[in-house]
Amino acid sequence: MSYTDDAGGVPAAEAPDTPPWAAGAAGRPDELYPVLSDSEIDQLRPYGEVRSIAAGTRLWSIGERNVSCFVVMSGALEILRREGEREECFHVHEAGSFSGETVTMSGRGSFVGGRARTDLQVIEIGPQRLRDLLAVEPMLGEKILQAFILRRMRMIAQHHGDILIIGDASEQLTASIREFLSRNGVPYRMVPDDDAPEPERPVIVCGEQRLVRPTIKQVADCLGMTADLPDGAQFDVAVIGGGPSGLAAAVYAASEGLSVVVLEKCSIGGQAGSSSRIENYLGFPTGISGQALTGRGFLQAQKFGAEIAIAQEAAEITCGAPWHTLTTDCGMALKARTVVLATGAVYRQPQIEGLDRFEGTSVHYGASHIQGMMCRGEEVVIVGGGNSAGQAAVYLSSRARKVSIMVRGDGLAASMSQYLIRRIERTPNIDLLTHMEVEALEGDDRIDCIQARHNKTGDVSRLPASHLFLFIGAAPATGFLDPAVALDEKGFVRTGDTLDDTDLQRAAWPLERKPYHLETSCPGIFAVGDVRSGSVKRVASAVGDGSVCISFVHKALDERPVKEAQAASDD
Repeated sequence: MSYTDDAGGVPAAEAPDTPPWAAGAAGRPDELYPVLSDSEIDQLRPYGEVRSIAAGTRLWSIGERNVSCFVVMSGALEILRREGEREECFHVHEAGSFSGETVTMSGRGSFVGGRARTDLQVIEIGPQRLRDLLAVEPMLGEKILQAFILRRMRMIAQHHGDILIIGDASEQLTASIREFLSRNGVPYRMVPDDDAPEPERPVIVCGEQRLVRPTIKQVADCLGMTADLPDGAQFDVAVIGGGPSGLAAAVYAASEGLSVVVLEKCSIGGQAGSSSRIENYLGFPTGISGQALTGRGFLQAQKFGAEIAIAQEAAEITCGAPWHTLTTDCGMALKARTVVLATGAVYRQPQIEGLDRFEGTSVHYGASHIQGMMCRGEEVVIVGGGNSAGQAAVYLSSRARKVSIMVRGDGLAASMSQYLIRRIERTPNIDLLTHMEVEALEGDDRIDCIQARHNKTGDVSRLPASHLFLFIGAAPATGFLDPAVALDEKGFVRTGDTLDDTDLQRAAWPLERKPYHLETSCPGIFAVGDVRSGSVKRVASAVGDGSVCISFVHKALDERPVKEAQAASDD
C-alpha cells in the first residue's frame, strides 16, 4: 500500500502540521550548526572523554536512549533519518561541530541516528555531564542549547524524525495523538489513509514498531518519552503537573540542588500550553504562544537536572513522614520528602445533548495549532467570556471563516482583558452572542449545527457550525489526593492561612508550627497554581506560586535532614 504525505511539496514554513513557532528555524544556519573555537573545545574537554572511532562505526541508532553529545575534533560524523525502509544522511558534522538536540539533555529516545562517515576523533559527553556543562558554563552552554532548540524546531518544521501517523485526521483518537505529539514538540508526519477500516486506524509507525490504535501511554513508551524510573525511587521534591506553576517549581528546585521529579499525565504546559498567544506576560511585548513559553520552562528544568516523566499520572498520594508515597497509574511507587501539587484545573463539561459523541473531533477544550488546522474555512462557536476564550477567538479568526463567541451575560467586560475585547471588536469575522447557552449538538461524524437558547427570551436558535470550543469554568484535579489534604467547598486545595483549626484537627496536623504559605494540611505537601484555593488564574501568578513555593520547601526539608530521613526509611 502506498501513501502520500499530506505535507509533501509544501515549504516547511507552510506545511500543514508545522506549528507557527517552529517555522523559522531553517534560516539560521550559523546558530543551527555553530563551529566551536579551539578555546571553546578546550573549555568543554573536562566534561567528556576523547575517543577515536573508525569509519562506518554506528555511534547511536534511531530510538536509542541516553545518547551522548559528540564534539567532532577531526573527521566527519553523519546524522541519519529514516526514509521509508532505508536511512539517509541529512547533515554532516565536521571539525568544531557537535551533535545533539533537545532530547540529548534528557536521555530520551533519539529521533535520528549517527554514524562515522570517516575516521573520527571526538569528545563524547554523556547526558548528565552535558547538563552539568549547560549549567556551569553559561556562554558556551547558551550556544549549545540554542543550537539544540533550533534543531528541534527544524525537525518539526521539516518533519524529520521517525514517527508516521497513518489514518483519518478527523478521527478522535488520531486528533488526540497528533495533539499529544505537537504539544510535546515531537516531529511527525501525518499520512492520510481513508481506505483502511476504522477499527484499524490510526496506525503509528514508531521506529521498528507498528502500533494500531495505541493509547497515549503506548505512544510515549515507544518514543522513549516516559522516564526510566525504578520502583521506589526517592526524591527531595515530587512535582505533580507540568503546567507553568509545576515547571517553575521544578526549575527553582533543581537549580538549587534538589533532586526533582515531575509527573505530567499528558502534555507539558497544561492549559497555558494550549494558548495560541499570551500577550500580557511580563517581558514579551509582542506576545508568545503558551507552548513556546512552557517549552522553554521544560528545557530549563531539564537543564538543571529535573527528571520529567510524561504520560505518567499520579493515581494516589499518601501523606507520610519522612516520605510521602506517590503511586502512578501504571502501579509504580515513588517516594518524596516534599510534594508540590500543580495539577491545575480542567474545564467543566456542561449538560449539552450530544456532547460526548463529538469530543475530540468537533468539541474542544483548548485552541492549539492542531485545532486551528481542523477549523480552516469552517464556522466555529466559542463558549466562555474569559481570557482563554478571547485568545482562542482571535487565534481561530485567522483560520476559520466565522467565529461566534457565546456568553450567558451582557458582554465581556467583566471577565476579559480590555486588549482582547478591543481586538475582538475590530475583527470582522468574530460575532459576540450575549445571553446565549448551548442546548444541543446536531450532526453525524461531526457537528453540523448547534442549538442555543436565549436565557432571557427563551428563543431557540440553530447556528451552522462544525466545531465547538468550551471555556466555561474549571474543576480542580484533586481526585487522587490523600484525605488528609483539606479542600474548600469547590474542591480546591486549602493552603497556609486559608486552613483553619478545624481543617488542621481533621487532618491531625502533627507540628507545633502552622502550615507555611502554600503548604497544605499535610506537612511537606504544597499546592500551587490553579489547583490552589483562592489562586489568581493567570500564567504569571502560577509561575510566581511555583517559584515562591520552593523557599518553603527548603524550610520543610530542613526540619528533617536527609540522613535522618534515610535512616528512618531504612528502618
